[in-house]
Amino acid sequence: MLLVNYRHMNFSKRMLFAAFCLSGLPLLAQTEIGGAALNGTVTDPSGSVVVSAKVSVRNPDNGLARTSGTSSAGLYSFRLPVGAYDVTVEATGFKKTEYRRIELTVGSVVTLDVVLQVGSTSETVDVTSEAPVIETTRTSTSTGVNARSVADLPINGRNFIDFTVLTPGVVKDPTRGGDLSFGGQRGPANSLLIDGADSNNLFFAQATGRTGFRPYAFSQDAVQEFQVNSNSFPAEIGRASGGVINMITKSGNNQLHGSVFEFYRDKGMNANTFVNNRASVKKNPYHFNQFGGSLGGPVKKDKVFFFINYDEQKNNITQIIAPNSAPPAAIAAQFQQYFAAYSLGAQNRVGLAKGDFNLSDKDRLSVRYNLSRYTGKNAENSGPSSAQEHTGDNQVNTDNIAATYTRVLNSTTVWESRFSYVKDDEPGTANAATPEVNIINGISFGRNSFSPRYTNTKTFQPTSNITMVKGAHTLKFGFDLNLARPENFFPGNFSGAYTFNTYQDFVNGNPLRFVQAFAATGAVPPISHPDVKETALFVQDAWRVNDRLTLNYGLRYDYFAFRQPTTKNLNPGLATLGLDTSRLNTDATNFGPRLGFALRVTKDDRLVVRGGYGIYYGRTSGLLLSTAILQNGIDVLTYTLNANLPKYPAVLSAAPGAAAPPDVYVMDPNFHTPRTQQVSFQGEVRLDRSSSLTVGYLGVFGGSLTRTHDINLFPETPLTTLRCPTAAACTAADGSPITYFRHNGSTPGIVRPNTAFGRISVFDSNAVSRYNGVFFQYSRRYSHGLQALASYTWSKVIDTRPDNTSVVSGGDDAKNVQDTLVPDNDRGPGDADLRHKIVISGVWDINMYKGDNMAAKALLNNWQISLITQAQSSRPLNAIATGDPNGDGNNASDRVPYVGRNTVRGPWFVQPDLRLTRDIPLMKERVKLRLIGEAFNWVNRSNFNAIVNSQYTFTGGQFRPTPNFLFRSTSFDPRIFQLAAKIIF
Repeated sequence: MLLVNYRHMNFSKRMLFAAFCLSGLPLLAQTEIGGAALNGTVTDPSGSVVVSAKVSVRNPDNGLARTSGTSSAGLYSFRLPVGAYDVTVEATGFKKTEYRRIELTVGSVVTLDVVLQVGSTSETVDVTSEAPVIETTRTSTSTGVNARSVADLPINGRNFIDFTVLTPGVVKDPTRGGDLSFGGQRGPANSLLIDGADSNNLFFAQATGRTGFRPYAFSQDAVQEFQVNSNSFPAEIGRASGGVINMITKSGNNQLHGSVFEFYRDKGMNANTFVNNRASVKKNPYHFNQFGGSLGGPVKKDKVFFFINYDEQKNNITQIIAPNSAPPAAIAAQFQQYFAAYSLGAQNRVGLAKGDFNLSDKDRLSVRYNLSRYTGKNAENSGPSSAQEHTGDNQVNTDNIAATYTRVLNSTTVWESRFSYVKDDEPGTANAATPEVNIINGISFGRNSFSPRYTNTKTFQPTSNITMVKGAHTLKFGFDLNLARPENFFPGNFSGAYTFNTYQDFVNGNPLRFVQAFAATGAVPPISHPDVKETALFVQDAWRVNDRLTLNYGLRYDYFAFRQPTTKNLNPGLATLGLDTSRLNTDATNFGPRLGFALRVTKDDRLVVRGGYGIYYGRTSGLLLSTAILQNGIDVLTYTLNANLPKYPAVLSAAPGAAAPPDVYVMDPNFHTPRTQQVSFQGEVRLDRSSSLTVGYLGVFGGSLTRTHDINLFPETPLTTLRCPTAAACTAADGSPITYFRHNGSTPGIVRPNTAFGRISVFDSNAVSRYNGVFFQYSRRYSHGLQALASYTWSKVIDTRPDNTSVVSGGDDAKNVQDTLVPDNDRGPGDADLRHKIVISGVWDINMYKGDNMAAKALLNNWQISLITQAQSSRPLNAIATGDPNGDGNNASDRVPYVGRNTVRGPWFVQPDLRLTRDIPLMKERVKLRLIGEAFNWVNRSNFNAIVNSQYTFTGGQFRPTPNFLFRSTSFDPRIFQLAAKIIF
């Protein structure tokens, strides 16, 4: 498979390469945004194509009907909303052929080849057929999560995005909570599409409403189904160098249907946590309640439909304070107030209203509005090492509107246009006014460094595309414009932040570091508007070369235009380095070719081989852009003091000026858009009429990935000191010599080449990543009461520590490389390097009694068992030496000397979730009562999410061991039982 170093081509070579992609391989769409594709060829018994045959499709549930004629190559192609369709094929001299309820799922490309029988058109051949098990013309790597999976599988918290882990190559991003990692890429590299429209918060580089990090923004009961595109997706889909989730919401149809539900749990139904049991602490107070309902149906049969949904979740737990280390007994009383437990509350309310209109036999309109209102009490900065005064309340208030209009221009051409508007407001409050205090490996108290704050964003997205069938080709082209207008108020470190090595140092008034920020005199408060205009053009084609081979190809062009800063720092040192604080570099080279093939090895569709290659471009987070706009050393002045510090709780009344030069953040003048090259190759074999097995390879090779590094340092020089056997100071008699490296040699403090600044943090695009994975996936669609999906993935991630969100001095230090002057020295296993992953899921409907005995039928039938079991290998960790031994002012990135990055491994993660359901028919089975019992982590395994990775503390010029190295400080949920009742009609 060809790998192209595209970035280093000159412009003419790029254009020639694009021309090759578009003309060298004439090219079926491989994934449909917000819908599905149905295509095939019509032939006679001899195998000759039938031209101008009439192909009609109709959804009997909502009356949607479309008609097309076969092309000169006998090809027909439809772009349709998901659903079950009756297909009729007619041609003069042949019998009419009919297929019933061919199921189309979101993003699917179903190929239905038809062989007509000679005879009169008044004769009909009824074909009892299901959609093919294998999508024989799909070239991308994707996994569908159908309506049955969404409705029936057990998911803790009922967040539909959690279903994505069923997909090979996808894991939870271990670095930022709520994010997903596709192919070793970080969470900001992904994209969420809902009903075909972009649904992402471009500032935080997460899904709209920060779904995953916060609770869901769309109710699980409003989700119809979704598709996870993990590799080699087509040119229509972009702005993601990782993966894309393609979800659609439910619609009404000709039958009135709905549901009312309630889910409940409390501490009496749960096991105690490992951490509580270890500390002989009783279970924490806990209460969870989720309720809501939905209703959908016709306004006018076959013409107008509605669907509405409401969902509310209330979750109250107690935050127990249990940092990695506690204060010594002699001074514990001075910290007692900060160790008090406090309440964490989450109230989430979401609602959806949707209307679908079959305006004519050629026109269809769909309009959807979704709102999300979330309030998190004390959730702003909580955790086992964060005191109550160190957190605050936060909110997420989202309004999401999308409309899709489809017009059939003629029998071979369809025009589709979309518009979406998203308003996402996210304020956060603070519980204290005193300066922040962080005790290394201990507790944090005082006002956290970034609150109060708010981020309010408005996004507008118009898109349009045309699909045409010409001969053996299905061509699709269009544009996609996305305008983001955020306003961000972020007073990072404005209230001051102290860092202490130990509890005793706090008592003694001996801080390690102090950070405080100011707005320049006469400047506006720390408010930025990191606006982005995202423009994309794409063209893609699918060429049905013959009945066995399909080629897919396309080209996408993305341009990300950033609103430019207005303040230029005229420091000559910055100018000498080519750094300009008034310039955010825009990359005009984002051409993304896509190539793919699907080969039916056997005529009976038992074996298909497919593969793909493409270049994909990701976004630059608004967090980073906002920081580059404000933290220029003029508008916002951030000072890091390592000497002559104020005495806690005092803060600076004015900027210290030359005594403590400010930190600045600036974009590299050669900054490029993050990009990956994705490669896939797989073979899928049909095992029977309902199941298949896929064996495949996934490669994701990242280049121009973003990272942050401080360049205002002198090169490291070697020094020798002692490594002590205990935490106490040692001498040469009982310690061992160890060589370490320090930026300022033996000179005390931190010496900067450019004395006008502290850190000069550059956002560059020179990080790289390499992901190689092999997977096995077994898929069984629902048949004879059973549906299953199981996979095993072996993979390896190597990178140079990319991160799109390292934007706060002190707060984000752990995201940076160790030696910021030589960042590639951090090449090693990536944070998402989870070598082995096993996922098994299934739904089994149990109806054991087939006789006429009503009692036996009521007792033994209408049961269901479903499960999701996940197992993945250990997460990589760094063996850290705190105390800033390399003298760069970053206490969180120094590893133990001569120890490579991510060389420590934590324990495996294993979580089995189980669900038992009983349906009780009511009102002549038109209504049913569904009783649900769920057990998450039902074996009560302790899965740890925080392990102390500080092996040494550099204090007094010596390396002293940390007593609790590899201590398992916090764990994920223990066994949780949940009960629910649902009325469905």
